[in-house]
Amino acid sequence: MKVEDAVMENFSRFRELGEGLTPFAVILRICLAVLCGGVLGIERGKANQAAGMRTYILVCLGAALVMMTGQYMFVEFNSGDPARLGAQVVSGIGFLGAGSIIVEGHTKVRGLTTAAGLWTAACIGLSIGIGFYLGAIISTAFIYLVVSKFKVISNHFTHNDMWLRLYVEFKSVNNLLDLYSFLDGSGMQIGDVVINDEHSKKNFNAIISVKNMQNRREEEIVQCLQELEGIKTVKIIY
Repeated sequence: MKVEDAVMENFSRFRELGEGLTPFAVILRICLAVLCGGVLGIERGKANQAAGMRTYILVCLGAALVMMTGQYMFVEFNSGDPARLGAQVVSGIGFLGAGSIIVEGHTKVRGLTTAAGLWTAACIGLSIGIGFYLGAIISTAFIYLVVSKFKVISNHFTHNDMWLRLYVEFKSVNNLLDLYSFLDGSGMQIGDVVINDEHSKKNFNAIISVKNMQNRREEEIVQCLQELEGIKTVKIIY
């Protein structure tokens, strides 16, 4: 019991230091916002999303600053609603989230997870800004778990209907025709194709959307494509 009492006493002291708008509390909230936003942003960066670590940090930090500003105005001027500015963040973050959503032809909408992540990062920042540290930390852990690990579970139930985006580097345009033939013969439906010609036609690459109709593993698809003649690199873009 003595150990538990000591732990609770230290926790209470730390909690008191983190309350209000003392210099320690302000620094703590800013650092925690950077940490939580960075954790979520790193995962999105690994998924090749435009909104990565820096974007998430700025969103979370900005939301925390807005919440602290509302609290400061309420304490210093003894007027207004400290939650009013935070409410504007929740609704206003939509413009940034909408900008991360991309519609690719008729096959796939990308960026929804990133947009939702930006919104939740703002909510985490608001929690940190008002001093709700426990809720912010637990939410960060669960959100990271959802965006990084739940994709496997989601793909398990929607695998047959999932569109894959393949980044392919090849030697010439003729090799792309061979790739089409292989995909068609493998029972995969070809969707949008974006071809990029670089370095004076010495390097070709394309982003191809294919529908996995045969329930093949992603690693198997990549390995088969890499064995085709003229294909340099094959990557799946998430």
